[in-house]
Amino acid sequence: MPQNRRSFLKSAGLVAGSAMFVTNQNAVTSQAVAQTAGASEPVEVFINQYTVETFYARDGINFRQNMDSCFAEMKEAGLAGFEATAGQPGEIDQYVTALKKQDMQLRSVYSGANLHDEDAAANEVKRLIAVAEKAKTAGTKIVVVNLAAKGGKSDAELIRQNQHLDTVGAALRELGMKLSMHYHTTELEYAAREFHSFMCDTSPENVWLCFDVHWSFRASGNSAVSAYNHAQLYGNRVCELHLRQSQGGTWTETFELKADIDYVKTLAILRQNKGFGDCHVVLEQAPENGTPKTLKPLDIFKQSVETVKEMFS
Repeated sequence: MPQNRRSFLKSAGLVAGSAMFVTNQNAVTSQAVAQTAGASEPVEVFINQYTVETFYARDGINFRQNMDSCFAEMKEAGLAGFEATAGQPGEIDQYVTALKKQDMQLRSVYSGANLHDEDAAANEVKRLIAVAEKAKTAGTKIVVVNLAAKGGKSDAELIRQNQHLDTVGAALRELGMKLSMHYHTTELEYAAREFHSFMCDTSPENVWLCFDVHWSFRASGNSAVSAYNHAQLYGNRVCELHLRQSQGGTWTETFELKADIDYVKTLAILRQNKGFGDCHVVLEQAPENGTPKTLKPLDIFKQSVETVKEMFS
């Protein structure tokens, strides 16, 4: 089975709804979907490094050793750019060089961070800001952060973590960039206390959300309702969407609009939120055990891009 995201980062160096505050997701009628999804707007589609590496690895291709040919295929598929994983500033240059050959963008980078540990946090803050400063020179606008996993972080650890997130976010805002929070299962354990904490206890000006719709679904026990509720609660903080679909809980080979998650409905809910505006759209469709294997990466990317554009139009 392909390595999971947290091991991938290492190798690369809730829902308690409030009726006073959100609209019931069941009230999103077909008419509302039609109204909010009816306006045509162009969308640029990007792709995450994890997706790229896992699909090429499935065909025996080492992405990092074949960047030029792989990026050429991504360009042919209609992708506008790439979200690179970067633990250190120096890792960014290799992607920039290859992307420039295809006139593709590096609008976002993805990095892990340990901000809850008192001994590690100060250096982690410096490292994240250094990654952001380097990425800015390549035109990057968003730094996506996935926090180090620790089940059941204490209140003291959550408070410390959020303080550091605000510090990093404020520094990125000064650079004209955004800090965007990613998450997996751990953050949604224990009544999603870590997820809600980094959303509720940080400044909206400094800390944004990378809304990974499928992790909201999977980490809540395969609940589309939970994903829709996350869209309601934090749509005004979403600056990036990670898009992945599944059928019966297993990741599909290409991105699809309606399977376990109704993405037309998800987008309609987001658009009903007054704070939701333009956001960065990143494909994160990837293979896992049980995912069909019928297509080559070029066709997977091309079909997925076409579906995302259909979703927004």
